[in-house]
Amino acid sequence: MTHQPTASEETEFGLLCRLPDQNAVLVGRVVANDEFDGLAAYYIHGRGDILIGRYENREFIPEYTIERESRLMSACVREFSIADVETELSSVGNALLQAWHFGDLTPLSHKQAHAYALREKAGFGRDETATILNISPSTVDTHLQRAKEKLAAAENLVRFVRMDAEVLTDPEFLDEERISDETNSSSDITPLS
Repeated sequence: MTHQPTASEETEFGLLCRLPDQNAVLVGRVVANDEFDGLAAYYIHGRGDILIGRYENREFIPEYTIERESRLMSACVREFSIADVETELSSVGNALLQAWHFGDLTPLSHKQAHAYALREKAGFGRDETATILNISPSTVDTHLQRAKEKLAAAENLVRFVRMDAEVLTDPEFLDEERISDETNSSSDITPLS
């Protein structure tokens, strides 16, 4: 399929960052390998695959795919990054690899992690993030807002646990006589006769 760009001509590694006609996003390339050196790696939205191939004469010619268990964009990028060949990730690929880690190590869903990593960590714009993820800009906003809320809640929990740990180790807090006196001194409850 011949590439006829319908979006910006932005490039990385001398390759177009997006192939709109193929619904593809550049996630990296293979380096330092005789057989695969210089091959481009694009995530193809309609397939949920990373295809690796040559980009010649404004045309991407897929030759290989990365085996993966998940169609999730960040999981596919992770599989590409740990392939048996040396790889170099694009700016999108790096952000999506970070999103994969966010999704595994935080309370964020992977979709929220994608939006958060691209917008907040990698600095992509709202519309650009929507194009990369193949979702609407309003969906980017929703995922980003929920991600920020979850991360703020997690941060508050960490602060509470740290504060609680300090209180629980305070010698005055552990004074059992003071605790038992306080628990027995309630006058709000009276026995029934």
